[in-house]
Amino acid sequence: MRFIVALVLSFALVWACAKPLKKYPVPFYLAAIALVALYCWGTSVGVRGDAWSLFQPLMQRCALAFLLFSIVMFVGVLGEKSALRTRLMPIRRQLSILACIFAVGHIVFYGASYIPRISSAFTGNLAFSLGLAALITALMTVLCVTSFQIVKHGMSAAAWKRVQRLAYPFYLLIYVHLALLLMPSALAGNQVAVISIVVYSAIVGAYAVLRVAKALADRSDAPAPSELELETTAA
Repeated sequence: MRFIVALVLSFALVWACAKPLKKYPVPFYLAAIALVALYCWGTSVGVRGDAWSLFQPLMQRCALAFLLFSIVMFVGVLGEKSALRTRLMPIRRQLSILACIFAVGHIVFYGASYIPRISSAFTGNLAFSLGLAALITALMTVLCVTSFQIVKHGMSAAAWKRVQRLAYPFYLLIYVHLALLLMPSALAGNQVAVISIVVYSAIVGAYAVLRVAKALADRSDAPAPSELELETTAA
């Protein structure tokens, strides 16, 4: 339940801060970096308490980053008249950057656990998990860098769009990665892990349904080719 409450509170904060995030993104980036630093420090010294039990899962399980990535993806498939789309579409780029920053906490925690064992890790499921994590990190780096305006302006529109299409496999791979990490604990009966997998699966499942529905709607709304176009194609 704490995990769900933390996600709801995080989304409410994103909604409330939409306008200032659009106008003044840098303080939010710095605050995100500070939170990642706080998480790393708290984990190293073993902080405990109710507030920490809400904060720690958001960082360690990549929940906050996943939530922000999910908002970015969902906004793109919502209807043009959706209040959620209207509110959050202008800050998709900023949310993407924030999500990448928050994901660093997850990467640091598990990297510190597995990198020292890397010489003996490339066997079985662990090898697959580490390879998948490396691929996701590479994709995230590319998407994050190209989210900055200075980089975007230095690319052609076609090249930038091709890079941004990597967001689709990236989002799916995040879900697979998190599910693989949580599955052993879930199978062992850990309630938090079970709830986490259910929440992640529901979010990704809902996105998949909306993505397919939007693709079908776009296809049906596409204008039929004119007779002249048909004749040109036939020729």
